[in-house]
Amino acid sequence: MASWGHDFRPDYLGLGGVIDALGHPPTIAMTATGSTPVRTEIEERLGLRDPFVLSSGFDRPNIRLEVRRHTEEPEKRRAIVEHVREQTQPGLVYVATRKDAEQYAEEIRASGLRTDAYHAGLPAAERERVQTAFHEDDVDVVVATSAFGMGIDKPTVRYVVHAAPPESVDAYYQEVGRAGRDGEPAVGILHYRPEDLGLRRFFAARTPRPASLRDVYAAVAVAGADGPVRPAAVADRAGMSPRTVGGVLNLLVDAGVLGSDREGAVVTEELDPREAAARAKEVAEERERIEVSRLEMMRGYAETQQCRRQYLLGYFGEESPERCGNCDACDRLADDDAHDAAMEAAEGADPGAAGAVPGADGPSDDPFPAQSAVTHAEWGPGTVMSTEDDRITVFFEREGYRVLSLRLVRDGGLLQPA
Repeated sequence: MASWGHDFRPDYLGLGGVIDALGHPPTIAMTATGSTPVRTEIEERLGLRDPFVLSSGFDRPNIRLEVRRHTEEPEKRRAIVEHVREQTQPGLVYVATRKDAEQYAEEIRASGLRTDAYHAGLPAAERERVQTAFHEDDVDVVVATSAFGMGIDKPTVRYVVHAAPPESVDAYYQEVGRAGRDGEPAVGILHYRPEDLGLRRFFAARTPRPASLRDVYAAVAVAGADGPVRPAAVADRAGMSPRTVGGVLNLLVDAGVLGSDREGAVVTEELDPREAAARAKEVAEERERIEVSRLEMMRGYAETQQCRRQYLLGYFGEESPERCGNCDACDRLADDDAHDAAMEAAEGADPGAAGAVPGADGPSDDPFPAQSAVTHAEWGPGTVMSTEDDRITVFFEREGYRVLSLRLVRDGGLLQPA
C-alpha cells in the first residue's frame, strides 16, 4: 500500500474503507521489509485500531552486500553481464525499465546462460511460464522489473543483482532478500552510476497537472449532486483514463476536499475547483519530498564508506554496533584497520585501538536513541532512525528523511524530544 497505492494501484488505498464497511473484522497486514514510516502509513491507511505490531528483525547475515560503481553506461552493462555469468546460479537481475529487461536478458542469454525477461508488459501466459520455469530450475537467470516479486519464494537463489538503484531502501532490501532463503551464503550486488538516479527522480516527481485536479474535482461536484460518483463515471466526464483518475481521486481525498466509500466519490467541502486543486497540489508536493528523500537514502547506501549492513539496519530502525564483516565496505575497513594497526605497532602504540568501530560504544545517555520521537521547529514531528558517527537520520512526517549533523543538533538544539 505504501509503495504502490499512491500511483501504481490507487485502489489499494481504498482498502481502509472496505474494512470499515465490513465492520472492522480482525485484519492482518504483512510486509516483508517495511521501515517504521511505512508500517505507520499502512496502519493509518487501513484504519487499524491499536494494532499489535510484530517485527522479527531485518538482518540477513548470510547475504553478502556489495556495491560496484561505474562511470559509463556501456562499461556497466558489460560488467553486469560478465558478473552474472561468473555467479553460481540461479539468480535474479533487477532493472528499472521493460526495455532494459529485454536487452539485458538477450545479452546474458548470449553469454550462455538460460535467461528470461519478466515485466508487466508481457502477456499473462508468458509471465506464468517464466515463473514456472524459474521455480523448476529450467532457467538460470530472470531479468525483471519490480513486477517480479510477489509470491516468489525460491530458497536456492544465490544472488540478486541490481542494474540500477530502485526507488527506496525498502524496495532494495525486499528484492535483495529473495536471495539465500535456504540460509546458505548468497550475495546482493548493486551496480551503481549516480546518473541512474535521474530516472527515479523523474518517477518521484510525477505530480498531476493542476488542470487534472480541477477537472476531476469539478466532475465529482457536478455529477455528485445525486450521490456518490464511481471512478469510471468521473473518468468519462473528465476525459481521462481510469488509472489517471484513480490517482487524482486519491490525492483529492487525501487533501480532504473529496470523500470516498464503496459507492464512489463525494464532495466533502464545496470549493472553487482552483482552491481544491491547490490543496491537493500541496499534498502531492509533500509526497514528492518524501519520495525524493527515500531516493536520497538509496544514494546514501550506494555511496557510504561504512558498513553497508549497519546502514541498512539503521534505516529500518535497528541499532547494530558491530560491523558485519560480510560486505565490501567491511573488507576495505578491515584492510584499513590492519594498515593502521601495523603503523601503530611500528610506532609502539597499542595496536588493539586500531580496530575500534567509531561510535560503537556511544554514550549511554544518548538523548536521541533509535525509534525515539522528536520535533524540529521547521520540519515538525519525526522519528529517529539511526545515528552513525556525527550523523543522525530522522524521518519527518511532512519532509521525509533528513540526515543532520549530530554536533549541530546538540549544540543548536535543532531537535527536541517529543
